[in-house]
Amino acid sequence: MIKGGLRFTQLLVVIVGVVLADSGCASKKYVSRQIAPVNQRLNQYEKQTNDRLAWLNNKQQTDISRVNERLATTDMKVSEVATAVQQAQGSASRAMDEASAARTANAEAISKLETGVNDALNYKLIDTAEVYFAFDKATLTSHAKTTLDEVVVKFRSSPRGVVELAGFTDPIGSVNYNLGLSRQRAWAVQRYLVDHNVPLRSIHMVGLGKQTGPDRFGAEQQGATRKERDRIARRVSIRVYGASEIASANATDGQQE
Repeated sequence: MIKGGLRFTQLLVVIVGVVLADSGCASKKYVSRQIAPVNQRLNQYEKQTNDRLAWLNNKQQTDISRVNERLATTDMKVSEVATAVQQAQGSASRAMDEASAARTANAEAISKLETGVNDALNYKLIDTAEVYFAFDKATLTSHAKTTLDEVVVKFRSSPRGVVELAGFTDPIGSVNYNLGLSRQRAWAVQRYLVDHNVPLRSIHMVGLGKQTGPDRFGAEQQGATRKERDRIARRVSIRVYGASEIASANATDGQQE
């Protein structure tokens, strides 16, 4: 009886063991079936995540490249602006130098012009001469013509020259006769000068008769005999005055062509 119970117990243990073994295999298959979809979703999520990371990385690289290009373009533009500024500063400096030079040139031109005008308005005595005549004559002698040739040369040396002629006679004769004779002598000198290309407009003449005239036309020599004084009185006194030309002074406006 005891042996029969023992066998039953052993058989029961074997049956329980088989049942448990079958139950364990069934649990593993169940778990595998439950885990498979999860793993599949995890794999899909991982792939999506990797793709997203790859896209973000690529976009980041692209954005960085664009930023670098923009920075390079900005640097180039900054360099161009700096170069333009330097060129502008150089041009401004040159313009200031040119303006300063123009102001200096204009000041010098104005000063030169003022000096020229002053000289042109200030006639100066550049030559004097005396032409003598025979008694009661108004004919030029060879010596008188030689003297007048020298006067012509002096006149031509001053483009804006002026010639003054003053005719005189000795005291012999009437006042009116001597006045006319002194004019004839002055006219004779005037004609000779005009014939030798001295403009008529540049000659001023007067006949003063037996007057010796103002000191600027000469005075009788002191201590001379009466005959010598009369010879000296029969004359035409010549004075040549000259004034400088107005010098050409060109001003500038500071513009460079």
